[in-house]
Amino acid sequence: MLKVALIPSLLAVGLLQLSLAAQSVTIPAGVPLRVQVDHRYRVHPGARIKGHLIAPVDHIDHTVLPVNTRISGIILGMRPDPKQSRVRALLDGQFTPPAVAAVRFDSLRLPSGATLSIQTSATQRDATVVTMSTSKKSSLRAQARDLLKAQKKEALDTLRHPRLGDRIEKLLYAQLPWSPPTIWTGTEYDAELTAPIQVPGPQPAPMPEATLHGMPTGIVEARLLTPLNSATDGRGTPVVAVLTQSLLTADSKQVLFPEGAQMTGLVTVSRPARWFGRNGQMRFTFRSIACEDAAPTIIHGQLAAAEAAPGTHVKLDEEGTAKSSSGPEKYLAPLALGVLATSAFDGDATSNPVHSGVDSNGLGFAARVAVMSSANAVLLHTFAVYAASKSIYFRWIARGHEIDFPKDTRVQILLNAR
Repeated sequence: MLKVALIPSLLAVGLLQLSLAAQSVTIPAGVPLRVQVDHRYRVHPGARIKGHLIAPVDHIDHTVLPVNTRISGIILGMRPDPKQSRVRALLDGQFTPPAVAAVRFDSLRLPSGATLSIQTSATQRDATVVTMSTSKKSSLRAQARDLLKAQKKEALDTLRHPRLGDRIEKLLYAQLPWSPPTIWTGTEYDAELTAPIQVPGPQPAPMPEATLHGMPTGIVEARLLTPLNSATDGRGTPVVAVLTQSLLTADSKQVLFPEGAQMTGLVTVSRPARWFGRNGQMRFTFRSIACEDAAPTIIHGQLAAAEAAPGTHVKLDEEGTAKSSSGPEKYLAPLALGVLATSAFDGDATSNPVHSGVDSNGLGFAARVAVMSSANAVLLHTFAVYAASKSIYFRWIARGHEIDFPKDTRVQILLNAR
């Protein structure tokens, strides 16, 4: 009789579980969560780290994880930067081997207050967004003016930053030969899910699907599933991207292609970087888009905006070709350092500590202190010539910048009806 009495209870539990499953959304493995760190952390293995999402995670046609969803994880330790970065740091007077903090995010706090355990593999993301430009090549004077404006804006942004102390400390450490390993406020990561998660909550009614007539047009938000680099990926390399937001009709009431639809295409132009400061180029286009278990639709898609590493000065032309440049600093920085190097040979340079401190570049704050305290003309001349030579080598002689789009790079694709 007891077993018979338990049957209704077991059925009720089963129905409750089915109801909860029906009221949850499954985010599959492989989806990256874009995370920004909230505070500054010294790198100690085992220490907890907190942040928030700075990009929403959508499912079909609605947002599942909104911006500012809280996320936390653990610091695993440090992993070294590539050899090229370590050599460049040594030449700049940074004797602490550059490394990137390895972290793992393992917990989400949903807006409802519920906590969700997750499994991720995190990669630090350091990128700025570049958009398509149709502007013509400007003169050197205009480039110098733009550079001064950008530096002024950066200085003002630093002074107005809500965490001014962190900014100043970071700038000071960049001038010292040693700095403690630190995760700075605002550091971004892509925490890619290594296992699917179920986000509880009722699913809103889906938007109706639209019937497509002709070529789809508009701007779509996507992320690359295929990493691309102008040094290794030549013309004809296949490219795959996935929509991160649904493509809607003009009135935003119907769905043309939902989040998760895949676009496929290929690289049409690829030129690797070469010596004497010649930078790489790359262009890729998308030829088809398809939902799961559906026939592909022909499209004409070109790159309209993308994330790129700071310092590479990537620009997009009207055809969607990504071109890297050395920026106005290619000419202005060596010229300025050359003037300072010439000034260092002034007979009165060592007698003026401020003068010698300005002229002694190349190895950061340590070099300036050494020259100003010793008043040694040979040391001053050495540092001044070294700074000018290093600037000339890296901007005019060394291999230029490659075009590099890592996996999960956020892009905007312009769909044309041609």
